[in-house]
Amino acid sequence: MSPRILVVDDDTMTLKVLRRLLASEGFVAEASESGAAALAQLQAADFDILLTDLVMPEMDGLALTVAARTLRPALRCMIMSGLPRLGNEGVDVGWIAKPLDIDTLLGLLAK
Repeated sequence: MSPRILVVDDDTMTLKVLRRLLASEGFVAEASESGAAALAQLQAADFDILLTDLVMPEMDGLALTVAARTLRPALRCMIMSGLPRLGNEGVDVGWIAKPLDIDTLLGLLAK
């Protein structure tokens, strides 16, 4: 069964591109434009990986990963950001810099 990924970003174009890319690589990808909407999706369905932007209005990616892990403790999380990583933010899949390098992203997701 293909891994299910929830992609969260407040940029609609980024969501569309990532969803298409991940689907073309065999992943089942769903998208959300906010942390609150992502949490609702996580309550309704199982996902293997949460791929979220760091900087978003209302709920940033770090707060989202903490809340998501409360709902789904086994969920693996990955943060995308144009900001440098400060330390161990509790992200177990990885931290990927924006602009995204597609090969790096796919490599991290394959783990």
